[in-house]
Amino acid sequence: MFKIKNVLATLALGGLCASAWSTPAAAPMASMPGMGSMPGMASMSQGQAMPQPAVPGNPVSVGGPGTASAVSRTIRILADDRMRFSPDVVHVKPGETVRIVVVNQGQARHELTIGVQSELEEHAKMMAAMPDMPNGKEPNMVAVAPQGQGELIWRFGQPGTVPFACTMPGHMQQGMIGRFIVD
Repeated sequence: MFKIKNVLATLALGGLCASAWSTPAAAPMASMPGMGSMPGMASMSQGQAMPQPAVPGNPVSVGGPGTASAVSRTIRILADDRMRFSPDVVHVKPGETVRIVVVNQGQARHELTIGVQSELEEHAKMMAAMPDMPNGKEPNMVAVAPQGQGELIWRFGQPGTVPFACTMPGHMQQGMIGRFIVD
C-alpha cells in the first residue's frame, strides 16, 4: 500500500510539474473572483507569470518557454566531450525570447537544461541513479545525440543569473555548466 501511495503521489506531482510548463488558455485575471480589484491584475492573463528576479531557489525567476514568433535572436552553444559548453556565459536582456541551438561536437550524448541550481543538482542526481532513463523533451531542456544538434526557445525574466548545465551522469560534476546573465 505504501508503494502504491508513493507511485500515485509521484504521478500527481509529475502532473503538477507538467502543468507548470503548460500554457493555459488566456483568460483575463479579472474574471477570477476577487482578482479584478487587485492593482495590475485586471490586465494580466491567467497563466502569465508575475515578474520575479532571477534568483537561485525561485523557479519562476529563470523565465519560461517562449514562442517562435517572439524570438529576437539565435544563440548557438557548443557542447563537447571535454565536458564544457562554449560559450559558457551568455548575456540576454530581461524579457528577451531567444532560440538556443545546442551543437554536440562530441561522441557522448549531452543536454542543456535551464533551471535554478538546486533543481539542476537534483536532476543530475536522478540521472546518475537512472542512467538508462530515456531523455524526455521538456520545455527547459534539450538532449542532443553525438554530432547532432537540438534547440529550445526560452523567454528570460528579470535581471539576474540563470544557470544551465548538462545533467547527463557525471557531466555537471565535471564542469559542464554555464549561465545566462540577464542584464
